[in-house]
Parts: sequence; C-alpha cells; structure tokens
Amino acid sequence: MTLGLLALSTKYLPVLVFLAAAGIPPVVVGALLFGFPRVKQAQKVVRDFEWSWTTAVIASLLLWFIAMTLVVIIPSYWLYFADQTLGWRETRLCDVSFLHNCGFWLFKLRDVVASVLFGGPFGMLIVVAYYLQKQRRKLRSESESRPIGGYR
Repeated sequence: MTLGLLALSTKYLPVLVFLAAAGIPPVVVGALLFGFPRVKQAQKVVRDFEWSWTTAVIASLLLWFIAMTLVVIIPSYWLYFADQTLGWRETRLCDVSFLHNCGFWLFKLRDVVASVLFGGPFGMLIVVAYYLQKQRRKLRSESESRPIGGYR
C-alpha cells in the first residue's frame, strides 16, 4: 500500500505541486490523487451496469432524498440563517452615511444566494444525468441516434 502511494504520488508530483501552488485545498488535491486510478473502475461500472426495477426504484428514491436535501432544505436553512442570525432584513438600517438603508440590498442579496443554492443543484442533477447517459453510450460504442425509430 505504501509503495503504491509513493509511486502514485511521484507519478503525479508535478501536477500536485502546481495545484498546491495554485492554492487548491489539500482535501481536493488528495481527492484528485486517489481519484486518478479509479477512473477505469468508474468507467467499467457505468458501461456494464444494467437497470432492473428494484435498482431503478432504489436509485430514484435515493436521488429524491438527495434532491430534496439540496434543493429544498439547504436554501430554506439559508433563508432562516440570513434573517435570524445575520439580520439581513429589509428594515435593517446601517451606520454608513452614503448607504443608510442597506437592509434593502442585503435582503436582495439573501434572495440571490438562495436562488443560487436552489438552481445550482437542480441544474446539476439534470446535467450530470445527461452526461452520464452520453458517457455510457460512448463507452458501449453506441451511436447518438435513437435506438427505436419513433415518429420524426
């Protein structure tokens, strides 16, 4: 195990040094280091996986819980946190002379952050599913056309 890590770390040493110099957090660098050898394994799983009714129902239930957490619970928590803890209310007054009514802009910023917290995961769920399907077709050497003719 130690020799494998040593060989792996020396193989990607220039990349790791560049990432560390660029200010990338060590957790991300470690994930990249341990993720490189796993690409072939992930491609094999994506290529060979076959859906059954049971796995489809379990996967959709799991994705539903993940989506509800990312799309509903986290933005809702942010709205409560910004209002109660940070005090980003529309009625807030600031001591800055040129920006006396800063609560209006903090209230709008709170909503923008909530929109990003909602829209990011929602879009990610759609885009990731599309690219996984596209990658699977590529790994199986299937064409991009529809497998069933259908009405055109």
